[in-house]
Amino acid sequence: MLGAANRRYLLGFVAATVIMAAVGLSILFATRQFRDDTRQVEHAQQLIGRIAQIRARLYDGIATQRTYLLTGEPTLRTAYQAVRPAIEDDVDAVAALAAGEAAQLERVRRLQRLIAERLDTADQGVRLFDEQGLAPLQVQLRSMRGLQITRQIEAVASEMQDEEQARLRRGRQDAQQSAALLLGLGVMGIPVSLGILWLIFALLSREVRQREDAERRLVGSVADLERASSELRELAGYSSHLQGCRNLDEAMQATRQVLITLVPWCAGTVYLLRESLDHAEAAMQWGEPLVAHQPSMQGDHCWALRRGRPYAVDDLRRGTPCEHYGRPRETEAVGTVCFPLAAQNVALGVLALSQRRAGPVARQEIAAAVAEQLSLALGNLRLQASLRQQSIRDPLTGLYNRRYLEESLQRELSRCERLGRPLALLMLDVDHFKAFNDAHGHEAGDLLLGAVGQLLAGACRNDDIACRYGGEEFTLILPDIDLADAVRRGDEIRESVSRLVVQHHNERLGAITISIGIAMYPADARDGRALRMAADTALYRAKRLGRDRVETAST
Repeated sequence: MLGAANRRYLLGFVAATVIMAAVGLSILFATRQFRDDTRQVEHAQQLIGRIAQIRARLYDGIATQRTYLLTGEPTLRTAYQAVRPAIEDDVDAVAALAAGEAAQLERVRRLQRLIAERLDTADQGVRLFDEQGLAPLQVQLRSMRGLQITRQIEAVASEMQDEEQARLRRGRQDAQQSAALLLGLGVMGIPVSLGILWLIFALLSREVRQREDAERRLVGSVADLERASSELRELAGYSSHLQGCRNLDEAMQATRQVLITLVPWCAGTVYLLRESLDHAEAAMQWGEPLVAHQPSMQGDHCWALRRGRPYAVDDLRRGTPCEHYGRPRETEAVGTVCFPLAAQNVALGVLALSQRRAGPVARQEIAAAVAEQLSLALGNLRLQASLRQQSIRDPLTGLYNRRYLEESLQRELSRCERLGRPLALLMLDVDHFKAFNDAHGHEAGDLLLGAVGQLLAGACRNDDIACRYGGEEFTLILPDIDLADAVRRGDEIRESVSRLVVQHHNERLGAITISIGIAMYPADARDGRALRMAADTALYRAKRLGRDRVETAST
């Protein structure tokens, strides 16, 4: 009996030992397999993150290069030049991660070649801009393959990300299978030993928790990456759209749309400063106004403008809000944030956002990126407007220049011909201007011409066009006026000039006079060149007849 019991105990011990060994070895195998699956998931996550980072840096670099081509700002060129080494490092990191996978490694090499080609195209644009300026670059850009290469890069990157997403799914399935195996082994060990059961259960619970935590982190990371990628695409599209805007209204509409998309729970207002920088007006509003937004404000009413950096108030009922916000109801919490708009150290305005709850306004970094892009666009639009004015304005008198005269005269003649209306062209010349210059100096002569320019600008109707023709000669285009009224206007201007008082170095300069020649459309000529010649002929007749008088081409 004792021998039989011993044999049973021995058989039980051997069986328990075999089961425990089998369970232990199986658990070890399954644990290693689970770790391999986890490493595969982490490997795929790293590749997806690196690919998203390459995309973001490439789009940011191209956007910076385009902004540099538009503005010529040296700091933007420096920022662009730093993009390529960073992208190359990221591509090398992706290549290292994909070293054991032939298909992915081939895609990495394709991506590396396409990125190098795209950056070479961008570098070529920068060099052409530096050497020849923007106009030749615009011609050259039509032949460049930048957009096609960018699409190829997007296709290869998406293909790589799809491959890694598939690897993530397979990793999760393998991890689930490993967990199922561990669970089965644990249940099998229950009849043999509670100790083995609790050991298996403890190991299994720990592994399951680790897997769930890894899955949660992975799901959260993928969701964050997808959201960040979507936001980056939206911001890149917004930046590209801004570069194509021709006026302020287009830039405001693009900004309104991107903010509604990225921060839909916020209402907002864009205030733009006047050139005096002491007064701002609301250029655009969107969303349900949670508190009253003033249609205009003083420049020092906004803390963001005063401090030159974002200013947030978690609850308008208890904080120190900007003065352009109204006071909310006592039962309603409103959080706000203001972003200053500035370009090249010049304040342009402020972007003000508000939300219907207390606390920091959500996703402020996105709104800050929008404010930064909007600042650059507003600076570019102001620069373009300034350049346009410089190209058509005479800097001394503030009147339009001869180039604008020739364009406007042809346009006004076409309009008058279409409507059957007359038009008068007045050529004015300051009498004895050379003698005035010799007597008082060129500085005094410039003061005199500036004063005459101001007088002519003040004498114009809304549709009249006053130009400096050259030297001491001026031209007036007077649409919808007959000869008698044109002569009367000419006499009024001549008499006003004769009463003009100009002081130079606290010395009152002598009185001056002007001679005026008038030609009428269509009575004297039917095209711009002939009309100018007719008015010029009338002007010389006024000179010959003693100056300080008005002569007409029909006299």
